[in-house]
Amino acid sequence: MKNKARAIGFVLLATLFTAGGQLMYKLSSKEFAFDLAKLVTNQYLILGLALYFIGAMLLVYALKFGELSMVYPFISLTFIWVFIIGVLMFQEVVSLFKLLGTLSIVLGVSLIGRA
Repeated sequence: MKNKARAIGFVLLATLFTAGGQLMYKLSSKEFAFDLAKLVTNQYLILGLALYFIGAMLLVYALKFGELSMVYPFISLTFIWVFIIGVLMFQEVVSLFKLLGTLSIVLGVSLIGRA
């Protein structure tokens, strides 16, 4: 039971880092160009890559303590964090379908976590 909780904790942390990476990618898109000089100086892009890397390492560590079939569905929580970021930071529109999809992800992850 302790390992399951540890695995869930690490995968939750991984989803936060991954969502942060996606936020940085969105911010980097304002200055994005297929130009090597611009790519290596795009701070948001570099930070996004770093956050994604940290998220990947946390996921690998979570898999050390939990079963793949139990840990991996928690990755879908990244969609929840990105949905919240999109609404709060970018004033994205919340449609009924987006809300229902988000709630279904939360319900699914909750059911897997209880299993």
